[in-house]
Amino acid sequence: MAISDKIKAMSDKIKQEIQTGGGVSPTARDLQKAAMKAMNGGVEGWVAYMKPFSSNAAELARLVPTDGDADPERQIARAYLVSNGMCTETSTGGLGDNVDKKLDI
Repeated sequence: MAISDKIKAMSDKIKQEIQTGGGVSPTARDLQKAAMKAMNGGVEGWVAYMKPFSSNAAELARLVPTDGDADPERQIARAYLVSNGMCTETSTGGLGDNVDKKLDI
């Protein structure tokens, strides 16, 4: 499963939880906490946030990034992936906004 597919699956899960949980999504709230740690917790926080969006070492290296990829478009996509995770139920359904397939390998 591609990185973009995992992002979409997480977004879909959040939307489903909101619909069935009276507007509440435990996944969105957990994602917000992880995003906060990614922004403020250094490398360990960043890696922990990105792990659920990767299936293997190559994908994680693309997300962290330790694969040497400094493409500006991908750098922006990584930043959006984390910042979109901050929104909890209000807009986390848009987790992939401004990310699209830019991080796929």
